[in-house]
Amino acid sequence: MCSSTTEANLISMNKFINAYAWFVLAIVLLIVANVIGRYFFDLRFDFAVDASWQLYAILIMLGASYSLAKGTHIRADIYYKRFNERTRMIIDLIGYAIFFPAFGILTYVSAMDTYRSVMIAERSSATMSQLVIYPMKIGVTLGLVLLLVQAFVNACKCLRILKC
Repeated sequence: MCSSTTEANLISMNKFINAYAWFVLAIVLLIVANVIGRYFFDLRFDFAVDASWQLYAILIMLGASYSLAKGTHIRADIYYKRFNERTRMIIDLIGYAIFFPAFGILTYVSAMDTYRSVMIAERSSATMSQLVIYPMKIGVTLGLVLLLVQAFVNACKCLRILKC
């Protein structure tokens, strides 16, 4: 089911998320440009408002799978650290058993919404610039898929440790 080669391939697929730091830079530049334009030149950059929240949504979703891969996600470590490794793996597997159905459904719904958004070239109604929002929806769906992939990799690690 989960060979170490498959696991390594899935991990390497997830490594491209390191580039998500560029989203942070883009968000900062867009917000700074909007603030400077508004306060010093009496200019509004509506596209900057739309683009910044869209980039932020992608950043959050890509960061979720990266966080899971690095083990920096939130958990009750106060209790978790007290258990032996086998008990921790069992707890993790129970968590993944709850995680997969919920996030599988969420990913499916997101994919269907993304497909609809692409087909109608959906636009934002938050500002007058009305940027297309399907790139953001594609990024969110990709983030959910990567989160599922990373959870699968982690579940495989748990199973391998439990078999030893």
